[in-house]
Amino acid sequence: MSADQPTREDLRKGMTVEIEQTNADDADPLVGDIVRFLSDEHTQPGGVKVELESGVTGRVKRVAPDK
Repeated sequence: MSADQPTREDLRKGMTVEIEQTNADDADPLVGDIVRFLSDEHTQPGGVKVELESGVTGRVKRVAPDK
């Protein structure tokens, strides 16, 4: 796992994150707010799996930078 990928403890509902869609090969990362956690484990090799407000699911690659 990448050292800069956030763990489950680093993440909160409503937090803006960048995800990689689970079933989207070569897709650009998406940015959105977390509404639900789909991973119960503290860490995941590919990143913690979440659902965004848009309904898209994927694995968190990083917390989005403040604008």
